[in-house]
Amino acid sequence: VLCASMSRISWLRQHAFIPTLPLANCRNGETHNRRVSMSRQKLRIHTMPDKPSQTLSVAPLEAPFGVRVGNLDLRGKINERLIENLADLLYRHRILVINNQSLDHAQYYHFGQQWGRLIRHVLDYLRVPGYPEMMAIGNTQEKDRDAATRNGAVHWHTDGSYKIEPTTVTMLYARVAPKLGGETLFNDMVAAYKALEPRQQKLAESRTAKHFFGAAKLSPGEYPVTPIKTDKQAKAVPPVVKPLVMRHPVTGHKALYGLGQSPFQVNELPQTEGDAYLGELKAHATQPQFVYRHRYALGDIVLFDCLSTMHSGTPNDFAQSTDAANARLLWRLSTEGFPTLISRRL
Repeated sequence: VLCASMSRISWLRQHAFIPTLPLANCRNGETHNRRVSMSRQKLRIHTMPDKPSQTLSVAPLEAPFGVRVGNLDLRGKINERLIENLADLLYRHRILVINNQSLDHAQYYHFGQQWGRLIRHVLDYLRVPGYPEMMAIGNTQEKDRDAATRNGAVHWHTDGSYKIEPTTVTMLYARVAPKLGGETLFNDMVAAYKALEPRQQKLAESRTAKHFFGAAKLSPGEYPVTPIKTDKQAKAVPPVVKPLVMRHPVTGHKALYGLGQSPFQVNELPQTEGDAYLGELKAHATQPQFVYRHRYALGDIVLFDCLSTMHSGTPNDFAQSTDAANARLLWRLSTEGFPTLISRRL
């Protein structure tokens, strides 16, 4: 089942990634049409001159945004042209799900390096031994007995919104996939921006917010942020100022930015009014029509554009073993900057 916007369907038709879909009940740019069936489409990737072309299957997610890629084994040689094609899909569609991967730490780390400069997260106690840029996210390890650690991402947030240089891409690789729960929610900040009235868009574009790790007010149902535990960690991420609307360096589209976890003051408003304004924008951007809920399958790698999305975990109890129905382990990598061939365009 797919709900999609007219603009997204038009783009996909133009590039022949999916078949023509009938639309019905379109109101205010939204569609309530349900797609009954869809066949996979093929995307031929032209790789290095001395290598054969590679054909991938690309299909929209069962959501208003995002695509799923199959027929790709990342254990093979990864080249710049492949990453450029995957990046183009990601930047256009916000989320890219690559199915059925079987990578070890080194192979996954190498894949992550192709997307920009890998980031060492400020919460060093979540890092994977031997791979300081990689984090273990889940409920199966000893550190996850602590509920504040295990559920510390159960709130809407933008990775790296509290850093001077923004995080551009985050990827989550499902090493243990839960049969029960453990989903991640994603929202489309481009669609949320476009849905604002023109006057509201201009207002948001004129405003900026101060950010600090974990300093934002939580919405009902959200869990506290995984805590900073040392002065060293706090000093590594001093307060920064970011715009509430960001133009994407690659696609040029505008999106709301960084409305959860870290913004604690709107510079152009008194504190009380600013808090209310941030809450209103966040509530608007996380309405169901802008949200995709990803249920992990073993081997999924989910990449998301941090300049165009927010995301939130869902609550998890501690899993007594990796065979438990709720057991989940994700390897997380995040980057600054862009893939090599994308950077050359900018």
